[in-house]
Amino acid sequence: MPKKNPGSDTHDRKVRQLAKQHEKDKWKVKADVGNYDRPSSIGKNNHIPDLEVTRRGKTKLIEVDTPDTVDSAQLKTFKMSAARKKNVEFEHVITKPRRKR
Repeated sequence: MPKKNPGSDTHDRKVRQLAKQHEKDKWKVKADVGNYDRPSSIGKNNHIPDLEVTRRGKTKLIEVDTPDTVDSAQLKTFKMSAARKKNVEFEHVITKPRRKR
Protein backbone atom coordinates (compact mmCIF):
# COMPACT_ATOMS: atom_id res chain seq x y z
CA MET A 1 0.00 0.00 0.00
CA PRO A 2 1.51 3.38 -0.98
CA LYS A 3 2.42 5.84 1.74
CA LYS A 4 -0.08 8.64 2.16
CA ASN A 5 1.08 12.23 1.97
CA PRO A 6 0.79 13.62 5.52
CA GLY A 7 -1.18 16.65 4.28
CA SER A 8 -3.65 14.62 2.20
CA ASP A 9 -6.16 14.18 5.06
CA THR A 10 -6.18 17.95 5.61
CA HIS A 11 -6.48 18.54 1.86
CA ASP A 12 -9.32 16.07 1.35
CA ARG A 13 -11.21 17.32 4.41
CA LYS A 14 -11.09 20.89 3.02
CA VAL A 15 -12.21 19.75 -0.45
CA ARG A 16 -15.20 17.90 1.08
CA GLN A 17 -16.02 20.94 3.25
CA LEU A 18 -16.00 23.26 0.22
CA ALA A 19 -18.05 20.78 -1.83
CA LYS A 20 -20.73 20.57 0.86
CA GLN A 21 -20.74 24.34 1.29
CA HIS A 22 -21.27 24.89 -2.44
CA GLU A 23 -24.00 22.23 -2.59
CA LYS A 24 -25.79 23.99 0.27
CA ASP A 25 -25.58 27.21 -1.77
CA LYS A 26 -27.23 25.39 -4.71
CA TRP A 27 -24.11 24.94 -6.89
CA LYS A 28 -23.73 21.78 -9.00
CA VAL A 29 -20.54 20.22 -7.65
CA LYS A 30 -17.88 18.03 -9.21
CA ALA A 31 -15.05 17.15 -6.84
CA ASP A 32 -11.90 15.05 -6.96
CA VAL A 33 -12.82 13.25 -3.70
CA GLY A 34 -15.46 10.85 -2.44
CA ASN A 35 -18.61 10.03 -4.34
CA TYR A 36 -18.67 13.11 -6.55
CA ASP A 37 -18.36 13.19 -10.31
CA ARG A 38 -14.79 14.10 -11.21
CA PRO A 39 -14.05 17.56 -12.65
CA SER A 40 -12.89 17.80 -16.26
CA SER A 41 -9.16 17.72 -16.94
CA ILE A 42 -7.53 20.95 -18.07
CA GLY A 43 -4.51 21.66 -20.25
CA LYS A 44 -2.01 19.47 -22.07
CA ASN A 45 -0.97 17.81 -18.80
CA ASN A 46 -4.59 17.00 -17.94
CA HIS A 47 -4.59 18.70 -14.54
CA ILE A 48 -7.74 18.02 -12.52
CA PRO A 49 -8.97 20.85 -10.25
CA ASP A 50 -10.17 19.75 -6.82
CA LEU A 51 -13.58 21.31 -7.44
CA GLU A 52 -15.57 22.46 -10.43
CA VAL A 53 -18.81 24.12 -9.38
CA THR A 54 -21.49 25.62 -11.61
CA ARG A 55 -24.60 27.70 -11.03
CA ARG A 56 -26.66 29.92 -13.34
CA GLY A 57 -24.11 29.85 -16.16
CA LYS A 58 -21.16 30.64 -13.89
CA THR A 59 -18.32 28.20 -13.19
CA LYS A 60 -15.66 28.23 -10.50
CA LEU A 61 -12.54 26.10 -10.61
CA ILE A 62 -11.17 25.62 -7.11
CA GLU A 63 -7.78 24.16 -6.22
CA VAL A 64 -6.99 23.30 -2.60
CA ASP A 65 -3.40 23.02 -1.39
CA THR A 66 -1.55 22.70 1.86
CA PRO A 67 1.44 25.04 2.21
CA ASP A 68 3.83 22.33 0.97
CA THR A 69 1.78 21.02 -1.99
CA VAL A 70 1.49 24.13 -4.17
CA ASP A 71 2.17 23.30 -7.84
CA SER A 72 2.88 26.54 -9.72
CA ALA A 73 2.53 25.00 -13.19
CA GLN A 74 -0.86 23.53 -12.32
CA LEU A 75 -2.09 26.83 -10.87
CA LYS A 76 -0.96 28.67 -14.00
CA THR A 77 -2.91 26.20 -16.16
CA PHE A 78 -6.09 26.71 -14.12
CA LYS A 79 -5.73 30.52 -14.12
CA MET A 80 -5.15 30.63 -17.88
CA SER A 81 -8.07 28.30 -18.57
CA ALA A 82 -10.44 30.39 -16.47
CA ALA A 83 -9.21 33.64 -18.04
CA ARG A 84 -9.92 32.34 -21.55
CA LYS A 85 -13.54 31.47 -20.85
CA LYS A 86 -16.53 33.65 -20.20
CA ASN A 87 -18.11 33.34 -16.75
CA VAL A 88 -15.32 31.15 -15.36
CA GLU A 89 -13.20 32.11 -12.38
CA PHE A 90 -10.41 30.39 -10.49
CA GLU A 91 -9.94 30.20 -6.72
CA HIS A 92 -6.86 28.93 -4.90
CA VAL A 93 -7.37 27.84 -1.30
CA ILE A 94 -4.44 27.07 0.99
CA THR A 95 -5.39 25.13 4.08
CA LYS A 96 -3.22 24.37 7.07
CA PRO A 97 -3.14 21.04 8.91
CA ARG A 98 -4.93 20.93 12.24
CA ARG A 99 -2.77 21.42 15.28
CA LYS A 100 -2.08 18.36 17.35
CA ARG A 101 -3.25 18.58 20.92
